Amino acid sequence: MGMKTETLLTLTSDRLRSFLPAIVQHTPCRSPPRANFITTKLWGFPEVVRWLDDVELLLVCTPLASVLPRTWLLVDDIANVSAKPFNTQQAKAIFREARDAKPDLVQEHFLSLGTLGQGVSCKVLKEHFQADPSPPAVIRVLLFLRQQPGPLHTSLKKCVIEELYQLEFFSELLTDLGAEIALSMPVSTINKFSTAEMDALRKMIIQDPHPFLLQPRTKQELLVDKMVQRMGMYTGVFTEEEFRSLGIMAPFVVDEVFFRVDRTFFVDNLVSLLGLCYSASKMDLVARILQEPAVFGPVKNWNHTTLSQVDWFLFFLPDSSLQEIPPALMTVGRVEKLFMSQRRWERGDVGAHCLDKNERRDFFQKQQFVLQFFLGFLKINPLSPIPIVPTCEILHSITPAAWTSSSLSSMSPSAFSNCLELMGHDPFLASYQRGQLLNKVKQMYGPVSSFPQSLISQLGRLALELTVDELSSLRLIERRSIAALGAVSDWSGRQLATLFDNVLNYTSQLDSSTLVAMGYIVCGATTAEMNSFNAVEFSNAVLFLGQLRLSCSEEQLDALVGLLTHSLAFGPISSWGTEVFIEVGVLAAGLPDFAMSALVKEQIEGITPVAISMISPKRFNVALNSRQISMFSYEQAVAVTQEQVSSLSDVQRTALAMALTPWENRPVDFRGKSLGLALSHSPLCLTLGLLMLLFILPCPDLPGHMTPLTPAGSGDTSSPT
Repeated sequence: MGMKTETLLTLTSDRLRSFLPAIVQHTPCRSPPRANFITTKLWGFPEVVRWLDDVELLLVCTPLASVLPRTWLLVDDIANVSAKPFNTQQAKAIFREARDAKPDLVQEHFLSLGTLGQGVSCKVLKEHFQADPSPPAVIRVLLFLRQQPGPLHTSLKKCVIEELYQLEFFSELLTDLGAEIALSMPVSTINKFSTAEMDALRKMIIQDPHPFLLQPRTKQELLVDKMVQRMGMYTGVFTEEEFRSLGIMAPFVVDEVFFRVDRTFFVDNLVSLLGLCYSASKMDLVARILQEPAVFGPVKNWNHTTLSQVDWFLFFLPDSSLQEIPPALMTVGRVEKLFMSQRRWERGDVGAHCLDKNERRDFFQKQQFVLQFFLGFLKINPLSPIPIVPTCEILHSITPAAWTSSSLSSMSPSAFSNCLELMGHDPFLASYQRGQLLNKVKQMYGPVSSFPQSLISQLGRLALELTVDELSSLRLIERRSIAALGAVSDWSGRQLATLFDNVLNYTSQLDSSTLVAMGYIVCGATTAEMNSFNAVEFSNAVLFLGQLRLSCSEEQLDALVGLLTHSLAFGPISSWGTEVFIEVGVLAAGLPDFAMSALVKEQIEGITPVAISMISPKRFNVALNSRQISMFSYEQAVAVTQEQVSSLSDVQRTALAMALTPWENRPVDFRGKSLGLALSHSPLCLTLGLLMLLFILPCPDLPGHMTPLTPAGSGDTSSPT
């Protein structure tokens, strides 16, 4: 794993294959440039279809552009291929080839396609359901989908719900849907569940909580609110039985219910409660509960036992309460244990999907206060000890950014050097901290122009403090040093341009692995320079670049999309399927107006939510009509920014509101005006729509039972989505 990508470049395909068993044991996709080089080289040979066992663990990071030319060979070996963990876009491409080349196989032996099931089109799935809509046949298909190796794409889950919701026995299928598919239903549909159906959904989520954790926070809270209402938990104490009955969902009840949690249960089960997810408001409530006389009482009276029980919940306390903890209790060892405990939670399945970027920063600031107050860095605590200098080992427990820059700079040269990469990857280091640490690096290693590749590869975000002249003097020779800087997202425009020019100074050709290593630096190229990129190499790099929230201008994104339309890349946009849009990720925001206005449902389904949020407000308004916006999934609709909303017409906003809170009876005609619903309730719905867009609140079902109209050119609108 320490081998440089440049060394791999010299290997023949046979020699490279001989290394694969060792390479795949060490999370091969963790180094995108290396993984990109290996996969593109091996998939350049037609024989790769016979090497699938060797490249199996690299499939998830294999570019779609490398797989597309081999799909017909893969279909010829369908029995072996259908057992491999292809990603969604690859599975869709192979499935399409199988449908065209072997239609009988797809039609008659659909359930034998193994892992390719995640790539089934909505059309084929509907045909299969319609061919045999009996409960046993439908259940077999649902079991098949639940056994896929990765998460199902939103469009596939939406298709399943739309088709099955029409069946008379839909309620009997609920437990067979599985939590992942069931949670793709809009809250307004779940709100119509009977008590028995709601209970079935509750049990599914408890047994398989991961899909719930992946839902947007608003949907989580709305869903739990509906569940709690149906269970009659809005009165009296939030009992142990009720709390346990919700499992992972318990902290998502409204604040009023959560605050009534049974205190005895709370104290006796702190260990399990520490493993759940809490919003900022719930953290405040937990802090209040902890300080109640019937729980642990005032913080000033806490002892070692109390702190051990409270554990990392201590970070929920306000600063004023934290300062009342007896200083003698908060030793370096105690603080380190608190950080380690919180870190274990954060790296677990619950913690990894709990806090958003802003919540993480707020939480870090509380951790930083605890460290600096009790370890002598803040003068407001007169009894605090003399500030300590951290060791490299303790920085692996207590994040570097929590320490003062002077304490980090005071580390011994060997300790500082050993933990330089750790400091460079810390997202919470402030600019002044990075600047002081960078000065220490210069004192130890000399001028920037003399920095070795191994040192550059460790700098990470510290390099943000380099001047433009210093950046231009860096010797960016190896992909590992390029990748270390390309992973940083906060560069200024001038810094990006300087870094791009620097890469060109040492690289004769921008192959796909170099483009992958460049990451955010790609936006430092001018549109003219982008137009000169090799389209094939760029299409092989887009799997990684499309996952980054690039800071490229609209003109730059347009240029990059132009590369992808090359005949040797993905071809004209009109031919792109869902799989290509998934692959290109954020670059879809750079589609020209005329191409975006021509997008059909299958293509819109592949646009990622991040790409939706990056479309310029003007282009969003001009290129996407109301019918297209109404096709958005909930996740896509939530991603729309306030700036984009402000540019929309009333009809477009209504369409977006429908995507956010779909309900069954909604007679809307998007041929320029809204009928029935819009005419009768236009001021109300538009006002609620704006509230939803600004605050993401639920839009209540409107009164009455009107007969739905069918928008021109679309199908039945009576489905729940």
